Amino acid sequence: MEELTYTQAVNELEELVKKMQDPECSIDNLSQYTKRSKELLEFCKKRLTATDEELKRILGDISTEK
Repeated sequence: MEELTYTQAVNELEELVKKMQDPECSIDNLSQYTKRSKELLEFCKKRLTATDEELKRILGDISTEK
């Protein structure tokens, strides 16, 4: 199974929003889309947090090298 990238997750979220805004979207699909959106948002939050921590570590390493 291919690992999801941040960009793929954001793109999928954008597609889900379009589907949920469609007047033809059924309640059954809305529930499914909302669940998937939550999963994607949690994934994105984890990736952003991990990237932030990594950048802080890298920048901290640069500061101590001077």
